Amino acid sequence: MNWPSFKILLCAIALAVLPTVVLSQWYVHYERGLEQLKNDEWNAAANSFRAALRQKDKPELNAEKPGLKYTDYLPHYQLGRALFFQGEYTDAVQNFDQALAHSAIRESKYYPVLQRLREMAKTMQDGLSATARLADSEKTKDVWLELLNESQRRMQGKGSRDIDSLLDHLEVDAATRTQISRWLAQLPIPPPPRPSSTGQTEATTDSSSFLRNAAMAAYLQGRYRDAIAAFDRLARLAPNEPMLADWQARLRFELSRLDQAMVEPIGKTDTIKIVQSGAPIIVIREPEVLVSRTRSERVHFSGTAHDDVGIAAIELIVNGEPFKVSDGSPAENTNGAFSFEADIPLKLGENQIVVTAHDLDKEPHSRTELRRIIRQPPLYQTTPFWLAVGSGVVILLGVFAGNRFIKYRIAFVHRYNPYIAGSPIRDDEMFYGRQHLLERILRTLPNNSLMVFGPRRIGKTSLQYQLQRRLQAQQHPEYHFAPVFIDLQGIAEEVFFAHLIDELREELGPEIAAVIPAPSDRRQYGHREFANDLRSIISILQTQLPPESGKKIRLVFLIDEVDELNRYSERTNQRLRAIFMKAFSENLVAVLTGSNIRKEWESESSPWYNFFEQVPMPALAHDEAMQLIHAPVKGFYKYEPAAAERIWEVSQGKPFVIQKFCVRLVNLAIEKRHRKIMAADVETIRNEVLQDTTPTAMSRGLRAEGMAQSV
Repeated sequence: MNWPSFKILLCAIALAVLPTVVLSQWYVHYERGLEQLKNDEWNAAANSFRAALRQKDKPELNAEKPGLKYTDYLPHYQLGRALFFQGEYTDAVQNFDQALAHSAIRESKYYPVLQRLREMAKTMQDGLSATARLADSEKTKDVWLELLNESQRRMQGKGSRDIDSLLDHLEVDAATRTQISRWLAQLPIPPPPRPSSTGQTEATTDSSSFLRNAAMAAYLQGRYRDAIAAFDRLARLAPNEPMLADWQARLRFELSRLDQAMVEPIGKTDTIKIVQSGAPIIVIREPEVLVSRTRSERVHFSGTAHDDVGIAAIELIVNGEPFKVSDGSPAENTNGAFSFEADIPLKLGENQIVVTAHDLDKEPHSRTELRRIIRQPPLYQTTPFWLAVGSGVVILLGVFAGNRFIKYRIAFVHRYNPYIAGSPIRDDEMFYGRQHLLERILRTLPNNSLMVFGPRRIGKTSLQYQLQRRLQAQQHPEYHFAPVFIDLQGIAEEVFFAHLIDELREELGPEIAAVIPAPSDRRQYGHREFANDLRSIISILQTQLPPESGKKIRLVFLIDEVDELNRYSERTNQRLRAIFMKAFSENLVAVLTGSNIRKEWESESSPWYNFFEQVPMPALAHDEAMQLIHAPVKGFYKYEPAAAERIWEVSQGKPFVIQKFCVRLVNLAIEKRHRKIMAADVETIRNEVLQDTTPTAMSRGLRAEGMAQSV
C-alpha cells in the first residue's frame, strides 16, 4: 500500500471512530439526560445517566468539559430523580444514598432537594410495601372466611369441608397448619337450647340473635371493628352466649393478618388502632431548588403529587393570591402520579409560591410545599450595569483620544503621506478601482491573450502587478496559472529573448533557475534556445502539480511597455508570435499593456493583427477617484467635499495626476499643521501640479527612468 492510500485509510478510520469517541464521553450522556429530564422522558434519562456513570462514576462540582466549560456532575442524584419520577422508589433511594456517600452533593445547592426527595421516596416505598402485604392478605381472605364458616358449622354439628384442602391454599408454616387443624378439631359442640320460662328470656334471645347476625354481617363485609363492637355488646347482653369468646378471638386473629397497614396493636393489651392513610406527597420538578433567582418576568412551575387513594385537588397560591392550575380533578399519569404545571408571572423582589395537594381519604389530608423565587431587576436597571457602561464609555473616549493623538503624531511628527506619485502600485492597499477591468481579464485569460491599451500614466503597470497577485492566488478548476511580469522598457532587440528567459528564471523560483542556466552570451541567445528552455520550464511546472488535481499549467506573460516591439524587426515579432501560436498554444497566454500599440497592430501587415483581444483602459470613474482621494488618509487628514471634487475635475480621472495632487496637498497640510484640506489649497498648488504632469514633463521623467534602468 502506497503512502497516499495509507493516509486515505487512516482518515476513513478516524472519521468512523470519531463519532463513537465523542458520543462515549460522559458529558454527552449527562447533558442528554438533563435535557430528557426536562422533557419528562424518565426512562431515557435514567439510561443516559447510567451511561454517564459507566464513563465517570465519581461526582464532581465544576467538572471540566471541552472548550473550558464547566458543569456540576451529580449522576447519582439525577439518576435518583429519574427513577423517582418513574415510580421506582427503591432504586431511587439507593441512588440517593450513593449520592450522599460523596461530598459533592453536600456542597451543592441540590442537597436540600435530595434530602426531601429521599424522604418522599422512602415514604412511598414503605407505603407500597404495606399495600403489597395488604393485597396478599386479601387474596387469602376468602380461605380464612371459609375456615371460620367451617368452624361454625362444626360447632353446630354440620361440618363437612376437608380442612387440609383449605389449608393448602394458605402460605403458612407446618406449625401454624398443625395448630389450626388442632383448634378446629377441639371446637366444643354447643348444648341444646333450654326452653324459656319468661318473656324476658325470649326478648333477650331475640336481641342476642339480632346482635349475633349484625356481627356476622359486619364480619362478612370486612368491617372488623364493627363486628368486634357488636360482639362486645352481645357479651354484655348475653355473657353466656355460646362461642362468643371464640368469635372474638377469631376476629382479632383475622385483624392480625392485615398487618400494620390497617391495624396496629398498642403495648401488650388487646386494644386495636386503625391507621388512616397518610398525607399526599408533592414533588416539584421546576424550579428544582428551594430558593432560586431569575431576571425573567415569568417562571415555569411544574411537579407531581402522589397519594395511595388519589388526589382531589391541587391548589396554587402565588404571593397570597390563588392561582388557577387546572379545572376539576387532576389527571393521573402512567406512573400513578398527578401532574401539575403553570406559567406564573413574577413581581420584582421575592415571590412565594405555595402548592397544596388534597387527597380523597374519608378524613381528607393535605400536603404543602413552598418555593421562593427572587426576581431580580433587568440588567439595564442595575447599578453594576451602569457602572460597566460608564467605564466602557470612559475607555472608548480614552481610546478615541489616544487614537487621535497617535494619528496626530504620525501625521505631523512623522510626516505621514501614503500617496505614490510616479512609481507603480505594487500592494493591494493603495490600489483603488479597476475591479471590473480585472474581472474581465481574469475571465478571458483561460482562453485568449489580451492587449490593454491606454495613455501614459493611466495605471497600466500597476494593473499588471495587481493581475500578477490575483493570478497567483486564483484557484481555477482547470488551470494552474504561473504569471511572470516582464518589463520591456529600454530592452534592445538583440537581447530580447535573453531578457525573457532571465525574467522567467527570476520570477518562477530557484527550482527553475537551478535547471535552466542563464544565457552565456545574451546576444547569441535566440528564439530556438528560448523555445527549448520554455519547453523545459513548462514540463517542470507541470510535474510540480499534484497528479490528482488534473490541472494544466498556464504560463502567463504580463508584458509591460510592449510599445518597444514596434521598434523591433518584423522577423523578431514573427518568431515571438510563432511561440504563442504553434508550439505552446495550450500552455501560454499573455497580457500586454502599452500606449501606442493599437494603431500599429491594427494593420493587416502586422504580425499581431487580430491576435489579441483589445481592451481599453479608461480614466477612473468618479466613485473610484473619490476612493483614491479619501481612503489612504482616512483618520489622518480630511478633504473638504469641494476640494475632492476640484481634484476630480482638474485631473480628469487620471490616477497619476490625482496622486500628484494628493501628495502635494498632504505636504502642504503638514507644513500648515492642519488636518483638513480645503478647496483653496487645491487652487494653491493647481498650476504646479499641472506643469509636472504635462506630456513634456512626463516624457522627461520617462527618459530619466529609462536611463536609470539601462544603467
